[in-house]
Amino acid sequence: MVGAIRHGVAGLGIVLLATLVAWSGTRLDERRAAFAGADELIYLPDANRLRPLALGYDNVLADVIWFRTIDYFGAHYATDRAYPWLEAMCDLVTDLDPRARHVYRFAALILPWEAHDPDAAVRLLDKGIRAMPQAWNLHYHRGVIQYLFKGDFASASADLTRAAAQPGAPGFVARFAAILQTQQQGPQTTIAMLEQMRDQAMSEQTRQVVERSLRDAKAAWEIQALEEAVRTYRGRHSALPKSLAAMVRDGLIKFVPEDRYGGHYEIDQTTGAVRSSTGKVPMRLHTSPLAARLQKEATHR
Repeated sequence: MVGAIRHGVAGLGIVLLATLVAWSGTRLDERRAAFAGADELIYLPDANRLRPLALGYDNVLADVIWFRTIDYFGAHYATDRAYPWLEAMCDLVTDLDPRARHVYRFAALILPWEAHDPDAAVRLLDKGIRAMPQAWNLHYHRGVIQYLFKGDFASASADLTRAAAQPGAPGFVARFAAILQTQQQGPQTTIAMLEQMRDQAMSEQTRQVVERSLRDAKAAWEIQALEEAVRTYRGRHSALPKSLAAMVRDGLIKFVPEDRYGGHYEIDQTTGAVRSSTGKVPMRLHTSPLAARLQKEATHR
């Protein structure tokens, strides 16, 4: 009888909390409609205050909030592509369920690539590694972020080496660890890592996020190679090539690559820089876009 009452109260607590989370989402949508462009407001209760209400069903409550987190991400992914509360929501879920590996994996992909906040992803991965030190994929994801966004090759190499040593780590982890240990950093390594991440994507949305980053990485590699060819041409002829086709005729490149953004690559006749006719610019890796923006703002003060 006591057990039945306890389960009943716990169930009621979960229902009430689910209602609270759903209500906060509704209020969030109302605020967004009413105050377009204003800072978003949301209520996220502290995990320590939620636990007594869950009566030991922390994992169930974590799942409820996780569903709301995915809903929040999906709504913003389809609209403004801004996620000011995503880290806090993932943090709350993992406070309630520190071994929620799927949340850490989601954060490792979405926070750096889509929310442009690799530092937030590292914070969550640090937390996951403390809870699950033998989880190879958490070490692996942290190493990838250290390599691609932070430019910290030593930390990236250490993380990937630890990942490769954990039970169940697939062969590609040891391969990437070996590449970083021999300091063979470059576009090919970046593209190989992104292709692996795309193949491991947990959903269509996360796959799309990685696909865009993969497109940027390939475009950046092609533009870099074309600009090197432009410099060689200029050294030979003391003039910029009028077009990329001129470098094909000169034997500097085999063919003109297709613009990854749907336009065509062209040469700036003032600087010699190669750019997309669409005006789109590949996202720079090894630098957090958030850090780059703050640095730019500080420079122009």
